[in-house]
Amino acid sequence: MKILLASDGYKYQTSGVANVVIALAEEYRRKGHDVRVLAMSDTRHSFQEGDDCFFGSLPALVYPDIRFSYVLTNRILRELREWKPDIVHLHTEGSAARLARSVARAAGHPPVVMTAHTDYAQFAFGKACDSRPVQKIAHVVGRIAYRDAKVVTAPSDKALSFHHLNAVRDRMVVIPNGIRLEQYQKQATPEERTQLYQTLGLKENGKTLVAVSRISREKNLAEILSFFPAVLERVPEAQLLIVGEGPAREKLMEDTKEMGLTDCVRFTGRIPPEEVYRYYNLGDVFVSASTFEVHSLTYLEAMARGLPLVCRDDPCLHGVLETGDNGFAYQTKEEYLDAVTSLLTDGDLRRRMSARALEKSAEFSVERCAERMIELYRDVLDGKEFRSA
Repeated sequence: MKILLASDGYKYQTSGVANVVIALAEEYRRKGHDVRVLAMSDTRHSFQEGDDCFFGSLPALVYPDIRFSYVLTNRILRELREWKPDIVHLHTEGSAARLARSVARAAGHPPVVMTAHTDYAQFAFGKACDSRPVQKIAHVVGRIAYRDAKVVTAPSDKALSFHHLNAVRDRMVVIPNGIRLEQYQKQATPEERTQLYQTLGLKENGKTLVAVSRISREKNLAEILSFFPAVLERVPEAQLLIVGEGPAREKLMEDTKEMGLTDCVRFTGRIPPEEVYRYYNLGDVFVSASTFEVHSLTYLEAMARGLPLVCRDDPCLHGVLETGDNGFAYQTKEEYLDAVTSLLTDGDLRRRMSARALEKSAEFSVERCAERMIELYRDVLDGKEFRSA
């Protein structure tokens, strides 16, 4: 099967969506499919790396990590059109989708599948996302963005409530994201762990909470930081490791200094995806306060490493986090403190939940995700009508 995957983020813009597309492309190719990826370049220049096609782009003024392509046509795009994919799978509503649709038109309109990864109303409007004006705007935008999709996939049931998907809810299918489990199950050697602790300035015998995330407002890492002094009152040897980069990092580092926490809170900055497993190896418990996630890969990665989860309660956790089994979902500060304290001080509880987290992660392998996607593609090509409601 000839499969064209389109994503604004890919190898040169690290994100959850980019990691999903990277894993799917690798797995499809392993299964023998002819796969090409259409994505944004991190410069103004278009180029190819094997079957991965990158198109010149510019950063958005408001949100620089989002890039827009000005390309209308070039040699790479012409070759994609001549290649004539059997199916086009859009993992974006942005510039890569525009370019991929031009490929589809020139190739005789093969079926288009789209995946909804983001709640754009919440991203753009925050707490005002449920107001009627925003709902109406989102409905119109969604109707336009998903106009030609034969079926729209979502990584969790949470996405079924997004306002911009109202117009396509009758043709939506839930397929959870998948990851390369073995990539995060790798064990760092004792020497590597010691070196990392020393480099980061953390205590090797401390109790480490680890948060792996893009550091931006919507990820709500400020809450995790604000709770940490109370954690220290209960568990004096606790330390917090925040892994990732983003526009809110400088502010969080300033807050850390003002709160007098610089001795026990560390920020790694940007870490190459293939190195992230090393930092999960340093953690005892994974923590997240985000309610922005649709189906966060970091939850799956942490479970694959065997870390119990402590996450703010949210619909995206359904089917992932089972409170009391592989971690705890919290709604209040007190619930967070109780969960973290229990896991950091009770070794038997932590080991039991660690084992269950590892078992649960097996449900989210990229192999399973790819199998379901390929089956969906075949249904689409066979002309199946999707009517989920």
